[in-house]
Amino acid sequence: MSKSSDNPIIPNTVIDLLVSDIFRKNGISLDKAKGNLSEEQKQMLKDLIKDLSQQVDSFVKNPPNEKKID
Repeated sequence: MSKSSDNPIIPNTVIDLLVSDIFRKNGISLDKAKGNLSEEQKQMLKDLIKDLSQQVDSFVKNPPNEKKID
């Protein structure tokens, strides 16, 4: 299975922009956010990203059938 970073659907720069905008709107600095995460939380986030990447890859390879409305 290929990694989503090999063939991204949404470029990483767009994701970075969206995340930084959300942080800015909520008054959170990236360094402060990283410092407040425990090792367990960091691992959970990594696992979440891995699972989501696999779901996206699966969806891209096998898109659902579109239903036609008569």
